[in-house]
Amino acid sequence: MSDERNRLMACRTCGNRVPSDARRCPACGTREPQADRAARPPGWRPRRGHVIAFALVLALAPLGIAAIHVTTPFVAPPLPRQVDVPRTVDAAPAGESPATPPSAPPVIVSRSRGRTDWVFFFGPGDWLTRMADDALLGVVVRVEKTHAFVDGSRGPAYVVQSMEGEERVIDADELERSARLR
Repeated sequence: MSDERNRLMACRTCGNRVPSDARRCPACGTREPQADRAARPPGWRPRRGHVIAFALVLALAPLGIAAIHVTTPFVAPPLPRQVDVPRTVDAAPAGESPATPPSAPPVIVSRSRGRTDWVFFFGPGDWLTRMADDALLGVVVRVEKTHAFVDGSRGPAYVVQSMEGEERVIDADELERSARLR
């Protein structure tokens, strides 16, 4: 019987080792710290399952990430829309093939024209260079949410001042595709 009194058990709240006949845990103060001893399976240790589960998650996480990466298809960003330029072909004299008109480069339609919710990438005071040759374009003076362009369309635009002091209004989409921060 003395072996039973001297036997230590784990507190059900904090896991501290307490005598089996203790009424309170000396560490956390829980009443009847060993009350649920019968409900525990033999050899149970506090928090051991949590440690094992955490170790499994850490070990298997790279495999899960790799599986997601391998099975997710790559989706290319949408290409800018191209508009066909109307061409007229002169009528050729009888017996001759019609002359081939000179090929005009495709006109790329601005994605920003007509938009009122355009999120500007550059801000006033940003120095810009051209992406193609790193030439200095100038500094952004201001942004305009709705600017009336020469062709009659409206949309967001940047006002850029060149090194010579000239201010130019540039379509937001066009500038963001061809310039970068210095």
